[in-house]
Amino acid sequence: MGGIFGCGKKEPGDLAEKAVPADRGLGETQPPESEHAFIKNEQGFIVHMKDIKVLMKHLSSSINQQDWEAIKQDTKRLKNASPVVFTGLNKDDLPKEFVSLDVKFHLGALELISACMEKNKDKANAAFFKVVNSCDECHAKFNPKEAATSWFQ
Repeated sequence: MGGIFGCGKKEPGDLAEKAVPADRGLGETQPPESEHAFIKNEQGFIVHMKDIKVLMKHLSSSINQQDWEAIKQDTKRLKNASPVVFTGLNKDDLPKEFVSLDVKFHLGALELISACMEKNKDKANAAFFKVVNSCDECHAKFNPKEAATSWFQ
């Protein structure tokens, strides 16, 4: 299994082994090495980030439907997701802003868990968008090609 959670689709083999012509515009999906030099396993990191995207889409739907059991399961997974851990490096070896945004992500996730335990849709939506905003901030700084929640909508 490629990550902690996912959509259940089988992931293709090692993407780095696949040759793609230079004129195919791969720069849109795979950032230059210099932008993410601090990530030990970039392909693994990308798989984890895609898993978070799938989870966030499902979580949004569950909140809108007030499916509190699904929300409980999703928020547990969200709490355990960690971009810092997914880099494969010690947090002291990472940019301080990246670590700070990871903390912000987790604080939003904890607030979301609390709101969902209260079964309060308004609080859950507000907390959910704090998590989304932490994702946006991190993407704006470290993945500007995917800077907004266009992945989410």
